[in-house]
Amino acid sequence: MRAGKVTGWVLITLLTLQAACGGALPRPSMGFNLFSPEQDIQLGEASADEIMGQVVVLRDKRTEAYVQRLGERVAARAPGYKFPYKFVVVDSSEVNAFALPGGYVFVNKGAIEAAHTEGELAGVLAHEVAHVSLRHGTTQASRAYLAKTAVGAFNAVAGFGHSDFLRAAAAAFGASANNFFLRSNRAAELQADAEGARLLAEAGFDPRDMANFFERLEERGGGREQADAAGDHPDPASRVEAIDKVVATLGQTHERARDSVEFRRVKSRLSGLH
Repeated sequence: MRAGKVTGWVLITLLTLQAACGGALPRPSMGFNLFSPEQDIQLGEASADEIMGQVVVLRDKRTEAYVQRLGERVAARAPGYKFPYKFVVVDSSEVNAFALPGGYVFVNKGAIEAAHTEGELAGVLAHEVAHVSLRHGTTQASRAYLAKTAVGAFNAVAGFGHSDFLRAAAAAFGASANNFFLRSNRAAELQADAEGARLLAEAGFDPRDMANFFERLEERGGGREQADAAGDHPDPASRVEAIDKVVATLGQTHERARDSVEFRRVKSRLSGLH
């Protein structure tokens, strides 16, 4: 999904632009990256501090705790570096979620309310966890920096603090940075969908619930609007098709979870907070 209106150096660390997996649908590689996983965490924390000043965080401990537990259940199966995931609920009715490098995942209250089952909400979180675990944000920053500076990139990363690196990278893009970094690459989104579907299955959920969520967004018109607004986001029909291909490779060896009493209680709680 998309990050919305986020300004400043935070844009350098957002999602996007990773080559999609193909063929027999193997688990994707992490891709070329000038950053260490520890730097992902530092960048994500710095970005999260800025975002916290721009959004209204939902201050409801029960909802926060539930989303954190559900997110951790999905993230426990994520490949690669074990990032310290932090799930933040934003008090917004927009159906949206986005992730930062290093483990921060922001999910709007509207996305929770739009989910019909716990599996669908888990699917939203799994998609964002996939972006983090595949390190899409700093992969994009690495490629962008190399493309604009041509030389000295590795030495710059090794010698600068992370804030210095972000200043240099942002300067390379100038005034166009905002528009560029809010455009998610279709391949990265489809890759996050595919990996997210795997994470759902491994966490005991039905991965088809992710496809169900996208299909309903398309029926409501929100999915198409989101795709248009984000530029390179794939349309919901393409995302459903990609998820179905992954589901076909996973098999169905046992009954998978789709809903829970706790999810229903949180949904009811949110409706009472309006």
